[in-house]
Amino acid sequence: MTETTRILQDNEIFKVEIIDWQGKKAVKKTAKTTAPESRVARLKNDVYGMEFFADLAKKHPHFGLCVPEVYELAENYYTREYIEDQPIVRESTPPVDAKPELEKLARLLADIDRVEPYGEVRFVGSSNYRRLHASISEWADENLGAGIISQDQTEKAKQIAANLGEYLRPRIAHGDMSPYKHAYFHGGQIALIDFENFTPEAARYFDVAWSYTRLWSFAVSTDVPKQFLASFLDHAEPAEHREEQLFAVILQRTLGMQYDAFYDVKNKGLHYQDRAAELLSLILKGDLKLLY
Repeated sequence: MTETTRILQDNEIFKVEIIDWQGKKAVKKTAKTTAPESRVARLKNDVYGMEFFADLAKKHPHFGLCVPEVYELAENYYTREYIEDQPIVRESTPPVDAKPELEKLARLLADIDRVEPYGEVRFVGSSNYRRLHASISEWADENLGAGIISQDQTEKAKQIAANLGEYLRPRIAHGDMSPYKHAYFHGGQIALIDFENFTPEAARYFDVAWSYTRLWSFAVSTDVPKQFLASFLDHAEPAEHREEQLFAVILQRTLGMQYDAFYDVKNKGLHYQDRAAELLSLILKGDLKLLY
C-alpha cells in the first residue's frame, strides 16, 4: 500500500502526487476518468519519453544525462523515481550565476542535437518539423484575431516563415523544455522530467527555443537567455542552415509566447507581456544575432 505525502496537481485531467513506493519517494501520475483520450495518450508518451531518454543516456554516458526510473506502469497511471534537487536555474538567479549553469544545459542540448533521430513517433505536436513553418502562420493569425499583435507584425512573421520551412530537419526533443521546471542537477548529472511532449521528430533546436523563450519570459534580465543561446551556439555543431532552423523555431515559440503571456496574466497573474512584445519586436527584424 502506498502513502501519499504531497499532492502536486489535481484537476480534471491528471492527479500528480508524491508517494512512498516500496520505501522510496516517488511520483505517481494518474489520468482521471474525465481526461480526454488525447491526454491519456500523452501520459503514455511521457513513459515512452522516459524510456527513450534513458536509452539515449545509456548509449551516450558522456552526455551526463539522468532520467527518472519508471517503477510501475498501468493503463491509466505510472509511478516514477522522484528527483529532488535544484533546477538548472531559478527565476531569481542573477545573470552572472546563471551563465555557467545554463552552459551545462546548452552543452547537453548540443550533444543530443548530434544524435540522428531514431525510434517510433507516437506524439505529433507543435514541435513537428513538417508543420512548424505552417504553424507560424496559423499562430500569427490567431494572435491577430485575439488582438495581441498587429496586422503588420502578422504579415512580417508570415513573410519570414515562408522562407524558412524548407530548411527544417528532425531531431530528438523533450518537447517542453524549461530550465526552471524540467531540468535539474542530480548526482553530478542533468536530470530531465515530464516527457508528455517528447518526440524523436521535432524541428531541430526546438528544446533550445523553448528554453530560450522561457528564460526570456521569467529571468531577472534578458541577458540570461542571450547568454544561454550564445553558449549553445558555441557548443553546437555547425550544421547546414543552422541559423535558418534556429530562427524558425524561436519565431514559432515567440508567437506562442505572445498568447501565453496574454493568457497567463488573466488566469495566473503572471506579468510578462512586455517581455513577450520586446522579443517579438527583435525577432521580426530578421537578424538572429540580435537574440544573443
